[in-house]
This record gives sequence, C-alpha cells and structure tokens, in this order.
Amino acid sequence: MPDVASVLLITSVLFIIAVVLLTIALMRMRSMTSRLQLALDDESGARDRAALLLAMASAVNSSLGLEEVLDVAIRHAGRIMGAVAGAMYLVVPGKTEMRRQAQFGLTTRARGGVRALTEEPLHSALATMRPVVVRLGEESAPGLETGGHPPHVLVVPVQRSGQLMGAMELYLNAWRELTEDQSDLLIGVASQAAIAIRHAQLFQAQEANALTDELTKLPNRRALAQEFLKETTRARRHRKPIAFLMVDIDHFKQVNDTYGHLHGDAVLAELASILSTGARESDVCARYGGEEFALILHETNDAGARILAERIRAKVAAHTFPGGLKLTISIGVAATTEAAMFTTLIERADQALYSAKMGGRNQVRVADMKVAPTKQQQRA
Repeated sequence: MPDVASVLLITSVLFIIAVVLLTIALMRMRSMTSRLQLALDDESGARDRAALLLAMASAVNSSLGLEEVLDVAIRHAGRIMGAVAGAMYLVVPGKTEMRRQAQFGLTTRARGGVRALTEEPLHSALATMRPVVVRLGEESAPGLETGGHPPHVLVVPVQRSGQLMGAMELYLNAWRELTEDQSDLLIGVASQAAIAIRHAQLFQAQEANALTDELTKLPNRRALAQEFLKETTRARRHRKPIAFLMVDIDHFKQVNDTYGHLHGDAVLAELASILSTGARESDVCARYGGEEFALILHETNDAGARILAERIRAKVAAHTFPGGLKLTISIGVAATTEAAMFTTLIERADQALYSAKMGGRNQVRVADMKVAPTKQQQRA
C-alpha cells in the first residue's frame, strides 16, 4: 500500500495537470470567442457600410430635396463612426467659407454655423483632402443636445470632379485613429454625397426658376400662392394678423402704347426693385400679373399695412423711371386677425385697389373687413 506522501504527490500532480488543461481550454475558448466576435463585428460593419452606401446611392437617384440629402449623409456616416452629433457644411459661392446646412445632435443655435476654410477644423482636412480627426478649440466646438461640447471632430471633405462642395463634421467624445478602410469608406460616402448634393442643387434651381418671374426676378403668381398659404397657416397657428397689398401702375397702357413694350418692361423691372426694397425683409413681394404686384405682410394689422403702403406709394411717385417718366401707383390693402377671413384677403385687397382706381388713382385704400363688399365691388 502506497504511503500517504506518495498519494498526496500523485494527487497534486494530477491537480496541476488538470488546472493547466483547464487554463488551456479557457484560453482557447476565449480566443475562439474573440475570433467569433471579430467576425461578427466585421459582418456587422460590412452590413453598416453596405447600408450607408445604399442609402447614399438611393439619395443620388431620388428626387430628395437638398436638406434630405444632407441629413441622410451625416446621420448614416455618424452612426457608422460612433459620432455623438454631426453637421454638414456647404461652400458659400464667392466666399472662402462654409455654412452649416444640416445637423443632428446639436443645440438649436450651436456655435460654428460658419466655418472659414483657412481655419481649424477645416484647414487640416482640406490641406490633404482626406478625412482627419481634429481637436476642437473651445471657440469652435458646438453645443450638444445632451450637454457640453465635443472635444474632437472627424472632418470629411466633400468634393466632386476636383471641386470642393462642402464638408461633413462628425463630433466625437474621444480621440480615435482612422483605419485605411474607414478613411476609404468615408471618402466613398463623401463622393456619393457630392453627387446627391449636385442633383439636389440642380433640382432646387429648376424649382426656383419655375417660381420666379423672368422679367422682374420676383416670385411669380404660383410662388405667391404657396407663400400665401404658408403665411396664413403661420398666422392662424400663432393667432397673429396678416395683410395683403395689391399694387397696380396707373395708366401703364399709355407707357406701352407711347414708348413700346421694351420700355414698359424696363418700368416694370424698376418698380419691382422699388417694391422689394420698400418692403420689410420678412415680407413677400411678388408679381401678380401684367402691371400688378402683390405683397404679403406677416404680423401686420390694417394700420401698419396702410403706413407701409403709403410709404411705397410716395417713394414711387418721387422716383424717375427710365426715359425720365414720372409714374404713380394705386394700392389696395386688406388685413385681418380673424382666421376665418384669411381666404378673402386677396379678393378684398383687389376690391380696395379697384376703389383706389375709381377714386382718382395714386392713393391707398384699405378694405373694411367688417363690412361686406358692395355689388359694384363684387362685379369688379
């Protein structure tokens, strides 16, 4: 029978062997788990990259507006890179700066709305035209919705055919080194974004042309209708007054008959300039048709509308038009705070204009919205 010492020795050896084998097995399991996790991460990353490129390709081939295109780019790219917020900047034509056009995760009035091309964080990325991570200075770090300011930003230049169009800024809570694959992916996203942006800009330009009067460069009647709906909706929501002005050149037919239509066109263009500069920046000035123009004055009652109308009338009367002509205008005004009467504003302003014409021209008439129009006005 073996003695106790021998038994203990054999038991200890077996225990040590068991521990070693168990350790090796655990290490193998951990290694396998790590490889599986890497494979899953890689597969997930591949899916994310595919989803991002597919989203960008869809934006390129769709009729999305510019804002939607920019939003698709920064949100998908931000999710791939783990960004806490993001912004898309576009180059301002004729200037060495970019303006923020879309964002997510930032406060409403986050600093950095304008970025100079020669300053950080843009300068480093634009110098190489490659994605780079830049430390944000206190003066350039925008505010986050979740609070605080991001310490770092991943800047991705957006260019097409060698032309700089803008840049993506993806804000990070920690510094990170970009892999070559990540950098290439971001460059691919930026290329797709550039194409989508260009398509959206062309579509936007076509829409603007369709809504602009070619002669005066003012919004046309179709655009006026859209703006009127938007402004009345806003007035109804905020319970604010709104006013509508109808403007007509007095005896304009004589200008065309005496001096010709080309001279008449020059007069119309000149009047358009006077009206647009005479109105407030927030007002809408449009060509209604022929020699008639219209203005939408938001948050303006009848007294305020009359004051502005009189100022414009006097300005036109004092102006010398092409060919040394002195002309006058008549203006009809309608204003109300009652939402139920918003749809009648254009008709009542037109009736007030008719009254100004019949009353001798070169004057402003304000419609009494509390009184029904006369039969003579209704026929007009």
